[in-house]
Amino acid sequence: MTGTGGTGLGEEAVQPPQEDWEGAVLSPTFFGVCAAPESWLGVSGSPGADQNPGSPQGDPRDSREMEFVAVTPVKHLEIGDLGPFNPGLPVEVPVWLAINLKQRQKCRLIPPEWMDVGKLEEIRDQERKEDTFTPMPSPYYMELTKLLLNYASDNIPRADEIRTLVKDTWDTRMAKLRLSADSFVRQQEAHAKLDNLTLMEINSTGTFLTQALDHMYKLRTNLQPGESSHSQDF
Repeated sequence: MTGTGGTGLGEEAVQPPQEDWEGAVLSPTFFGVCAAPESWLGVSGSPGADQNPGSPQGDPRDSREMEFVAVTPVKHLEIGDLGPFNPGLPVEVPVWLAINLKQRQKCRLIPPEWMDVGKLEEIRDQERKEDTFTPMPSPYYMELTKLLLNYASDNIPRADEIRTLVKDTWDTRMAKLRLSADSFVRQQEAHAKLDNLTLMEINSTGTFLTQALDHMYKLRTNLQPGESSHSQDF
């Protein structure tokens, strides 16, 4: 089997994968699919169709598609403009390609430095300690955790503990976010600071905030004529 333009990958070439979430391989557009994080971390196999509700509004797919992770090829690889990759020598590749190669058993995936039980315990404890949001080790920590645990858990030491720690951190941040959103609406603020929040976290409460702000605007608009009329009577 040969790829476009005859590019070789050992005996076979890696072509841009075309199948979707339920297929055997992943394409870059895989990152445009965002399931509910609660279901993500509770699944150890390939997600089902019911976990593919679509991409949340405002998700910049391009950046997330090209997140890089390290892999160790098990044989010589040449993939279009990428490579050549030599067996046993770690190299960084886009996540979609890393998972594609892993599924083809052509590499071992190297987890990011932060995907470590000790470091994640520190992150979780710090998040619980602070009232504000603490910086996350990656803007896509939730997505990457889900992907790597689902497709390369055999390459990640203590994968189940990592899943639990990331879920604990996520739950803590979501609780803070709900409190912040409630306070924002109650105080009828015009602006809000979103320091150290990831896009997925913002999207998780975006619908609620949008609807709340819309109701606030309508209430203010409806009150203004009455207030003007009332002031003129005096």
